[in-house]
Amino acid sequence: MWVRLHLLLIMAIVSLTASAHSVVERDGYYEVRHSWRNDGKECSITLNISTGLYDYFCNNREHLAYAYQFNDGELPPNYYSFMLSEHDRPIMHAVAQEFSRFALTERDRISLALTFVQSLPYAYDTDSKGKEEYVRYPVETLVDGCGDCEDKVALLVALLYEMDIDFVLLVLPEHMALGVHCDEVEADRYLWFQGKKYYYLETTMPNWQIGQIPQDYYAAEMEAIPVDDTPSILVKGVRFESQATLVSEKAPCTLKVDLHNLGPGKVTEVRLHVRVIELGKYNRLLAEEYYPLRNMQEGEQRTETLSFKSLIKENSVLEVELTGAEIAPQVSTLEIQYSKTRY
Repeated sequence: MWVRLHLLLIMAIVSLTASAHSVVERDGYYEVRHSWRNDGKECSITLNISTGLYDYFCNNREHLAYAYQFNDGELPPNYYSFMLSEHDRPIMHAVAQEFSRFALTERDRISLALTFVQSLPYAYDTDSKGKEEYVRYPVETLVDGCGDCEDKVALLVALLYEMDIDFVLLVLPEHMALGVHCDEVEADRYLWFQGKKYYYLETTMPNWQIGQIPQDYYAAEMEAIPVDDTPSILVKGVRFESQATLVSEKAPCTLKVDLHNLGPGKVTEVRLHVRVIELGKYNRLLAEEYYPLRNMQEGEQRTETLSFKSLIKENSVLEVELTGAEIAPQVSTLEIQYSKTRY
């Protein structure tokens, strides 16, 4: 099992001002200890995080939407959902629950989570990972004990999500932050989004309060982006072959579809709806098949191979629709290469 969790949060009045982070590797897990200040109190948390879980995220950089961050073109609609991976959900949930024990109001819970994330040192990817760009998953940030604005925002997203706090990502030029909706917060500056006020959360360093915006970003344009927890399956490729046959006979066809569940979470009731259509004035349907597929776990990649028979006409196209209980339908269309050897 990846999840091995022991958590202890202690709060007491002390005079310390600096945060402290330590990691000790033991038998199959990292013992992570971190202390920080919140509202004049010293807070301390201890986590036991499986080395297998940490290694999983470190070694699977193509997992979820991470791989598509650096590709040209349109990003998948749930690109930021990697922040809500189901694999680290038990840890984030346990931390959020522990925070909620000590912070009774919603505003206090937000403040406790915010000061915790702020207290983790800011680190440029080139210094901490030796790479120009490296996006940490929340568990990585917990173990590494540092991160840049994207990393720290991802960790705060995971915690606020588990505390059922209403938030949005705030994307600024060369920066990322969070906006939080809370009726208990009063601040002069806020972002009006979908009929609600969202107050700025700065994660990079300590002492930034809820609703307080650093001077560098005070006049910057902010784009609010909700984090979608609906899983998404990406159709990475569609390949089709048919064997030549008489023009009046159905030809044997093979269809291969490359799928990748970007997550977060498992997708059930997956089905492919395949149609061969002759384009024309009335778009004649030449073949139609339905194929139920096995459930897909988060991060899973696989190729589905399907066989069927269909008439193949000169203006034929293949239409493949992917549906599932937790995903929006996707349609891929492929022009069929007509073989003149048919007679």
